Amino acid sequence: MTISTHVYPEKSLEAVVITPKALSLCVTETLYSAAQETYQDIAAMTQTQSVDAVVASLLPAQKYLPHASSMNLGAINNRALVETLLAEIAGGPAGYQIRKMLGSNQVLCDFDQAWIRRQYAPHLYPTNHAPHGWHQDGALGFDFLATNNKQLDPEGLLPTVTCWIALTKCGVDAPGLEFVSQTVDALLLPEELTSHSINSRFSVDSFYTPQMDAGDALIFQGGTLHRTHVVKIMQTNRTSVELRFVAKHNIPQRLSGDYFIPMPNGNE
Repeated sequence: MTISTHVYPEKSLEAVVITPKALSLCVTETLYSAAQETYQDIAAMTQTQSVDAVVASLLPAQKYLPHASSMNLGAINNRALVETLLAEIAGGPAGYQIRKMLGSNQVLCDFDQAWIRRQYAPHLYPTNHAPHGWHQDGALGFDFLATNNKQLDPEGLLPTVTCWIALTKCGVDAPGLEFVSQTVDALLLPEELTSHSINSRFSVDSFYTPQMDAGDALIFQGGTLHRTHVVKIMQTNRTSVELRFVAKHNIPQRLSGDYFIPMPNGNE
């Protein structure tokens, strides 16, 4: 397999790559507006219904997770915009890094695991909202409740790559992400993901909190440790889009029932 070797102005750490301007201003603003409209619709419904009732009333293709203030990308109900999003990613630095990390030019986006995320400044938290704690995206679908033995699942960490794109400026005045900059190749159990365990395991200089502009992307593999970065002094909210990719020839069994959309080749 030959992967294009274009050079892009990006910052690369061991476990995560930040690609500035992964999306055009037009697509970034259009996607943000579509997300904002859907969030406002959900907020309006919660004025007269319980959150559980609102979630139950959504169409089958729509998902909303109130504790994480997240909705699936399908909730914006705009397939043309999704296709434009994937095309821009494919033709730029983010697409190059995704193909490189997966070792393939034939890449699929798991549409069932594509999300719009919103994190709030602490003083603006909705009821029951919580930031994401330390986790690995490659643990998706692992049944931690059924077993505390990660060796029982032959897949362990899934061979996925996440593309996380800021739709608003974040990391300073609005919540962003915090990473452990070192590569982690093993699936960690919940007791290994507490703040105490992570802080004990990694040195202070291992932690990375990028400052991002709207349209910037973070690309990282399934084992990369990350969480929401939020501190009390933050004053504004953050909206982002999160996509997960797999190589076409290597779809994990745990994701085999999901709906996949091919990412265009970089030269399309």
